[in-house]
Amino acid sequence: MHTTSRRAALAGLGVAALLAVAAGVHAHDGPAPAIDALLGGSRVSIPLAELAARVPLADGQDFRVEELGRSESTSHHVAAIRTAEPLHRHDQHDLLVVLVRGHGTQRIGDETRPVGEGSVIFVPRGVPHAFTNAGPEPAVAYVVYAPPFDGKDRVQVAGGDAQRGKPSSAQRGEAERRSNEIAERSR
Repeated sequence: MHTTSRRAALAGLGVAALLAVAAGVHAHDGPAPAIDALLGGSRVSIPLAELAARVPLADGQDFRVEELGRSESTSHHVAAIRTAEPLHRHDQHDLLVVLVRGHGTQRIGDETRPVGEGSVIFVPRGVPHAFTNAGPEPAVAYVVYAPPFDGKDRVQVAGGDAQRGKPSSAQRGEAERRSNEIAERSR
């Protein structure tokens, strides 16, 4: 990727991160937190509270992603995860995730940490990662890829089978415990 294109992509990721920070400090008397972006020449404004309605999961469906739009350097998506995703990586794409609803654990590389609503997660290209939902409802996230996601750059990582499908009750309990720990520390 050319230096100029890489800078533009990183700037797009930075804008998404600032959106996430702004959502976390939402004033009750102001406008509701929203995605507000110029994508493909069109202004896109979506209240964060409405994102889940864009990715309803059917019975038995564990994961769904819908594209919201794209610019020259990024693509923007909303994702829902009922239980967990398999350990995987993206070799050609950096990834920024803003957890809009839910909580659980996020593995990035060899470390797994608790994440909750409002968390901003950055995964550089080539780094294995996986999210495990600890809540009773599907987790929902705003996701930005740089460069725009091609739908093909998702490589399953060997040894990631433990993250596939429904997590065990022990995994869900551990994710819940870690999530509660981080919530307590933030009070």
